[in-house]
Amino acid sequence: MSFFVRGIGAVTPLAANVEQTWAELLAGAEATRQAFANGFGGRIYHCARVPQKFTAGVARESRLRRSGTISLLGVTAGLAALENAGISRDQARGGAIVFAISCGGVEYTRRFYHEVVTEGANNASPLLFPETVYNAPASHLASLLKIDNRDYTLVGDSSVGISAVHFATQLLATDPELEFCIVVGVEETDWVLADAFATWRMVTNQSSFEIFGSMRGTILAETAAALVLGRSGRIQVARVSGGIPFFRQRDASSALRDVVTQLRRDKPPAAILCSANGTFADRAEEIVFRETFGSVSVYGHKPAIGDSLGASGVLNIVLATLTLEQQILPPTLHSGGRLESVTREKTKIDGTEVLVTSVGFNHQANAALLAINS
Repeated sequence: MSFFVRGIGAVTPLAANVEQTWAELLAGAEATRQAFANGFGGRIYHCARVPQKFTAGVARESRLRRSGTISLLGVTAGLAALENAGISRDQARGGAIVFAISCGGVEYTRRFYHEVVTEGANNASPLLFPETVYNAPASHLASLLKIDNRDYTLVGDSSVGISAVHFATQLLATDPELEFCIVVGVEETDWVLADAFATWRMVTNQSSFEIFGSMRGTILAETAAALVLGRSGRIQVARVSGGIPFFRQRDASSALRDVVTQLRRDKPPAAILCSANGTFADRAEEIVFRETFGSVSVYGHKPAIGDSLGASGVLNIVLATLTLEQQILPPTLHSGGRLESVTREKTKIDGTEVLVTSVGFNHQANAALLAINS
């Protein structure tokens, strides 16, 4: 059974929609970084935020007036993907929702427990608590679309977006009455989150970071990206993995190699969209790309946008659809010298398949292969 991308949507620190985000990436733009305002202990981290005006439309929905950033982002991207697919809100009742999230509503969680600690449990605001749970964004989108049964939230590391696409294809394969699936990857960020990742040497305190070069950590970003998957279309999800775990960082390349081996076909892909982020993930991907794919062009979006964790896998698949449609890759910003095949400028490709890879912080490797019908 074949599954296809029917529609795409995104809201990123670069732009309010996927088309403008793509244009900015092709132009070599880099999202504005700002220091977190709510830090302490003298520790400063930077992030890339989505301007509030980009989510102003859904913020006017009565259900979302008290919602956190992550819900506003997720609903914005999900509705944009539906519109791109030509599906109205009324028609959306026949679909399913699958959200991919890593850290969830960190901002409201921090605020809620700050009230618990400083003012006591009896004084903590009950208005904050619903937004602290992982499935809050999915519940808001389901309510707006009147979807009352097929509503899922997958929680994992930065590879969870590809896992969510795999899960959506399974839903479509096992339920012939299901018309389509909306897959949304979404993430917000907070100083507490950055500080936690910095403890694991995963986040830098600088305002930019390099990939396939020095491994000094990444910069976190807010982002939401969405796909509508169905049984017809031009861009096919040719193969997608459920992911392979690894238990030590030095085993990451082996896990990714196994995933890629399962997915690859007779000919190499025309391009690879990677998850390199200035951490051990770079080294794992570098090894596999050099050994398995040689000179195939590699693009990494994270130095431009930032690392949006659970949203990054879905965003990479969105970008892969545009790569196939336009046969071009953006320049990779701040790319070091360890991988010769990484794009340094806009790069034309010539082929029908693009590979998307992901090496997650919490130790899962994943990949998907997209193909365009002639």
